Amino acid sequence: MDFNSEELRRRRAFEGARDAKAKADARAAQARQKVRAAKARLNATTRSEQWHRMSLGWLDREAGYTGEMASARVYLRTLPIREYVELLSPYADKMPDSTTNIQMEATAVRDNLDVWTKKGDALLLERAKADYAVECASFDEWERDNPDKGGWRGQKSTRAQWLLMLRTADALAVAPPKSANRGEAHDWLRAHGGNLRLAAANRGTTDDMPPALDHPDDTGAPAPSIDAAQDGGEIS
Repeated sequence: MDFNSEELRRRRAFEGARDAKAKADARAAQARQKVRAAKARLNATTRSEQWHRMSLGWLDREAGYTGEMASARVYLRTLPIREYVELLSPYADKMPDSTTNIQMEATAVRDNLDVWTKKGDALLLERAKADYAVECASFDEWERDNPDKGGWRGQKSTRAQWLLMLRTADALAVAPPKSANRGEAHDWLRAHGGNLRLAAANRGTTDDMPPALDHPDDTGAPAPSIDAAQDGGEIS
């Protein structure tokens, strides 16, 4: 028996098996990385506010709600429980037993669409004003912490500003600005009554308070169509 050739054969077999294991380990590591990345993407989705909103919306859609009913639905669902029950009781008495509560809601909203939409729009406008007041109240702190930013007026307008401008314009039946930086948006809101004085009064400052750097919007219902260019503060 040629031990030298047998050793060489077995050494090559060992090296081949070792290389195969290394490749398998690399593939396994790559697979584990893909799993981690996929899980991270899933978590980023399921933990996002937008995901929750979109996931919850399908039930209302199947029950008969449409986008045009959004503001009226806001009005109905923000009522105190006794008023809510009082409004829906007549529908509960006359609708089939198989009707779901959301279907009953949708029917009631459809029957009262114009009146409830106006009331819902008013609620959403007040909410947008409150959101913007939060922005205004945080400006002093932001300006103190960012002295090198060159002032607030020339910066891009915020989403909360655009939401409030659009809701204010809709309520007043006037045209919103096509484009505006942060200072121009603030001036437009002040001129059209969209800048709350309450936050300024509570802080002992003037009502000419500019908005903070960032403020996430959470209106709870679709706003008028928004296509704000975040890099330029423009709406189309």
